[in-house]
Amino acid sequence: MPLAALIAGLATTHLFETFPPPWCLPALLGLTLCTSFLSSRVTFLVPLAVLFFAWGQLSLAPFLRPQPGLEGFASDRPVVIEGVLDARPEATSTGGSRVYLQVERVSTDERDFLESGRLLVYVKEGRARLHIGDRVKFVSRLRVPRNLGLPGESDWVRRLAYQQVHVTGFVLAAEDLVLLREGAGWLHDIDLLAQRLGNFIMKVEPGPEGGVLKALLLGDRADVPEQLQEAFARSGVNHILSISGFHVGIVFLSLCQFLYYLARRSEWLALHLKLRPLIMLASLPMVAFYLVLSGQAPATLRSVLMICVVVASLQMKREVDPVHTIMLAACAILFAAPQLVFDVSFQLSFLAIWGLSVLTPTLPASPDKAGRIMRWVLLLLIASAAAIAATSVHVAYYFQRVSLVGLVANLLVVPLMGYGAVVLGFSALAVSCLWKTPAAVLLQLAAALVRWSDLVVGQLSRAPVFTGYVPGRLDLLLACLVLCVITFVKSKGWRRTTALVLVVGLVVRAVPAAQAMDGILRLYFLSVGQGDAALVRLPDGKWMLVDGGGNATDSDTRVGSRLLLPALRALSVRRIDYLVLSHGHPDHLQGVLYLAANFEIGEFLAERQTLAAPELPQLKWVLAAREVPVRELVTGLPPVQVGGAQLEPLWPVAGIASPSDANASSLVFRLTHGRSSVLFTGDIGVREERELLERGALQRCTLLKVAHHGSRYSSSDPFVEAVQPAAAVISAGYGNAFHLPAADTLVRLQRHGVTIYRTDLEGTVEAACKADGSVILSSPLGHFN
Repeated sequence: MPLAALIAGLATTHLFETFPPPWCLPALLGLTLCTSFLSSRVTFLVPLAVLFFAWGQLSLAPFLRPQPGLEGFASDRPVVIEGVLDARPEATSTGGSRVYLQVERVSTDERDFLESGRLLVYVKEGRARLHIGDRVKFVSRLRVPRNLGLPGESDWVRRLAYQQVHVTGFVLAAEDLVLLREGAGWLHDIDLLAQRLGNFIMKVEPGPEGGVLKALLLGDRADVPEQLQEAFARSGVNHILSISGFHVGIVFLSLCQFLYYLARRSEWLALHLKLRPLIMLASLPMVAFYLVLSGQAPATLRSVLMICVVVASLQMKREVDPVHTIMLAACAILFAAPQLVFDVSFQLSFLAIWGLSVLTPTLPASPDKAGRIMRWVLLLLIASAAAIAATSVHVAYYFQRVSLVGLVANLLVVPLMGYGAVVLGFSALAVSCLWKTPAAVLLQLAAALVRWSDLVVGQLSRAPVFTGYVPGRLDLLLACLVLCVITFVKSKGWRRTTALVLVVGLVVRAVPAAQAMDGILRLYFLSVGQGDAALVRLPDGKWMLVDGGGNATDSDTRVGSRLLLPALRALSVRRIDYLVLSHGHPDHLQGVLYLAANFEIGEFLAERQTLAAPELPQLKWVLAAREVPVRELVTGLPPVQVGGAQLEPLWPVAGIASPSDANASSLVFRLTHGRSSVLFTGDIGVREERELLERGALQRCTLLKVAHHGSRYSSSDPFVEAVQPAAAVISAGYGNAFHLPAADTLVRLQRHGVTIYRTDLEGTVEAACKADGSVILSSPLGHFN
């Protein structure tokens, strides 16, 4: 009950930011102590639960209501920052890194300030070769993080707050972080050791296998290719790439077996000491050291705590209850770091081990060797099924998919990488401190096992994944309640009935509801940063996506997987019937390329000059490989019928539009539904607007998608006067480096009486266009902060 009350308090504050007065804790503590002398158990448990509930709420106050600090320096003016690293730098898959430090001094042009606060610095290029305790100095503009306001978006601001980060900085290269003084202390030394071991792994195995071994042994996934990580995720064995409780258990058992083997060589030790209990105690410091060496991930910490509880229980000759051990480890972690309850790895780790404890049946031992092997295989299969069942709802919630081949993948990959590569690799790291040659041989053997595992994963990743289930927070609660009922309800009949009812409830909620065709043209101008992406629900219920967002200055931006896909899942989009691309610039193309490769597409539509653009070979190859029909839009031909609406191309015109300028040849089209019409203008400029006016292609529209993110070189007075929109939507990134939308453009639109909606300020903008010409605009999501 105390753990449940603590988690309930944490969840309540997380959702509603409600904080009781601080004086209630000593009052509740006194009341609980008084009731402990009463004979009634309920009388004691109620105030105890209320105490832990209030404790959970107040424990988040330092994260959600911090003292004012670095926020006052957030502006467009660069400042000089000096601070000390308090965590190991994290390398990113795009070649950059993230650096966390405690700021001690901030300098502006006028004066120096002694300030404190935790800062996250994004390094665009290069991996910061820094360590815990290093003092650095650099120049950066500080920003208060904001969410985009996108359906299905992860609350990044809240995630940073739980890391006590409320301001972020940015530098172009790792060399911009000037090292003033190297750190000292045992954490710094362990950090250096982890780097040396990682370099040794990559020196022996410089390919993907070395990256996987670094992830397995040191918790560093930066050298694992992104495609390989995606393959592991699609196969349902992504947990193998993290240092989980399984890895720590294997390391602990291997240490115990090795030390026991050595101790038995001594006749005196074997005769005078109880070797097994002492060896288990002797192994604990090494496991704790490995915890720090590997980065202290929540799953690793949980496993180490559970091992400590089991060893302590055995030393005191007490029975060990798996569920109580799990709950005790959870309490210990949450007492020290309550924000970890919202960490994905924490949740999945505890749910997986909980499911293993209560859903895995006990199998009788077999006397013969073949029977023991079959029992081991069957236990592995059942354990995989139990872990998958316990975590499937949470996996679908956080990653928008559930692997259909996870059972097979675990059965094949776990023995190779868990029992094989982890043991060999861990032995290699230990031996490398003494003798490099045999350590390299052990690493090469481990890499061979990894290579075989990669081949298995590569084949299994081609199997389809289930993406139709989009759970909500209620589904997460129901999934946890199922485990609670199975674990704590004593009556077998009540346990089965209640668990069945909850499972049926989950299944019913998993069935997608049929979307009614209301005959309204609905548009979602998605807030994807400094890019364009507009999702359209056509009157007959089909879906169209116009552009996919991206980053014009960073080709590695994963807007498709990180932003677009969760948004589509949240809006219950199962298929894009019409995928439209205005032109080939990255801020429009990147998301389109990802969806073309990973989402069900009915038809791709683009203008001839766009299809011939040099930026599109990869997209055309993907479309051809997936046999997606391509329709060429031609200006001057009759409108195209799409989902109960009409799509009329207006620009570019062959022989007039410049094929060398992608912006100038952007697709301009009018989407009409009854008396309502929406004008999409891509990134055209004043010259193209003038050509459209001279050709008489423009007419009044209900809603205008403003060209080129509100550039001053678009949306001229004659153009706005010709189309006379009731409202206009500008898609731009908050605080973007281009300073868009331009003030001149905003003034021109306002001068013509146009109501302006901006994704940079209001998040995703939703428009409902009815056939009678009326339009309703709103920004229901807004920015989370």
